[in-house]
Amino acid sequence: MSGTSLDGVDAALVNIQNDQLELKAFQTFPYTHSLKKQLQQLNQTPHIDLKTLCDLEYRVAMAFTNATQLLLKHSDYTSEEITAIGSHGQTIYHAPDVPMSLQIGHPAFIAKKTAITTVADFRIDDMANNGQGAPLAPAFHQKLFGNIVNTAVVNIGGISNITFLDRQKTLGFDTGPGNGLMDEFCEQHFNCTYDENGELAQTGQVNMALLSELMQEPYFGLPAPKTTGKDLFNCDWLSPFLKRHPNVSKEDILSTLNQLTVETIVQGLNTLPSPPERLLICGGGAENNTLMTRLQAQLPYPVDTTKTSGVEPHAIEAMMCAWLADQRLTNTPIALEHITGATKDSVLGAVWHP
Repeated sequence: MSGTSLDGVDAALVNIQNDQLELKAFQTFPYTHSLKKQLQQLNQTPHIDLKTLCDLEYRVAMAFTNATQLLLKHSDYTSEEITAIGSHGQTIYHAPDVPMSLQIGHPAFIAKKTAITTVADFRIDDMANNGQGAPLAPAFHQKLFGNIVNTAVVNIGGISNITFLDRQKTLGFDTGPGNGLMDEFCEQHFNCTYDENGELAQTGQVNMALLSELMQEPYFGLPAPKTTGKDLFNCDWLSPFLKRHPNVSKEDILSTLNQLTVETIVQGLNTLPSPPERLLICGGGAENNTLMTRLQAQLPYPVDTTKTSGVEPHAIEAMMCAWLADQRLTNTPIALEHITGATKDSVLGAVWHP
């Protein structure tokens, strides 16, 4: 899995037996600087010539292939011991209004180079059934945490999404920015790839006038089901707001972006059918102490990471891809009707053989 944060390829080795999941190994393999830059530019300006698209398809596929091979080497497994790879690919454009969603990193290369059956292209079947195609994570959160009722799970990657687990059904939707805007701003103004532990944001103050304007983004007022990405929430989106507030320091801007993530998550939680009794956080945002502290300050129920429930916060989305592959190989539909708005549940993905 590589998400909207573009940190690199998250690779998880998962043992699935008797419908139970066990994480055997997990590692993140960063993209090269040049590949990450190209993918970031494509998020902000989604125009590309076909030759460059083909080149990126191949390069991302090789990054996924290398991640697979290195994880197996580090964990002392061989390709012969692996049933399948589930590959989400790298999303470069998500347009449910079309409807179409494009992930690159062609699975044919992954299957042939690793000699392992590869399952991929998970979003399009849901879109063909009139769904948004994303987020897929809530269905997996139901699998992992479904025995914990009245709980909300928030994945804070480049974009944040909420899963609500209750006794009737699982709901899920994207709330808006997660770490993505903060990461881009750190690269441009602090010479670092992200705000480690939220320490930089802690040095600034939230600018309430700027935050109020950011919160006027129409997406935040849309009802679920809804999904978004860095094709909307990027520094090009942010730039006009900053031009209207030229005297705000970079520390205060970063602190305000941190608060924007908090506010939009809380706003999403307030639209749920009933208040959750607990909030579990996964993804990179689980490491942002400022973000976690601010969330807890606004919520009357406990805010923890998924580690308190025995699941590594960074590994969940990569684990999801293994689970999706397993579900596809048994032709099991994924319950997404209440998450993506699809007219029916779908068997997700296609299979490429070695």
